[in-house]
Amino acid sequence: MLVVVEPGGERAAADGRPVEDDGPEAWVREMDGRGVRLFGEVLRGPADATFVRRRHGEVLVTDGGFAEAKEWIAGFDLIEVRGGLAEAIEVASKHPMARGGAIELRPMWPFDVHEDHVARAGREAAERGVRREPAASEVLAEVAR
Repeated sequence: MLVVVEPGGERAAADGRPVEDDGPEAWVREMDGRGVRLFGEVLRGPADATFVRRRHGEVLVTDGGFAEAKEWIAGFDLIEVRGGLAEAIEVASKHPMARGGAIELRPMWPFDVHEDHVARAGREAAERGVRREPAASEVLAEVAR
């Protein structure tokens, strides 16, 4: 996964969107054409964020980003490369935000890591008579089949 990091400051537009030297359209076309890019989105800025925490049984909700954080996650792209880290670096280096922001490469755990948790959640929901929405990993695994 590519995590697009916006440095903030002068590169952020008035509406909070990340500013790119050139848009990502050419990069998206190239990566889609290579079959590397699976999905991606631009995220709204920190001012529109909501943080949810659970402490000692209490749900704590905080609006907005942290003032001390200058960098923020501006978007993401899910990629699938067969050439390992070297290909992932090559793909990330071509992203327009690599020139003024930063791209963080983050490997994802395989679906089977979560299999036991998903099965347990299904059993517990059935025992309680609760309708359980499928986990994202279940949906993506089904699509991949």
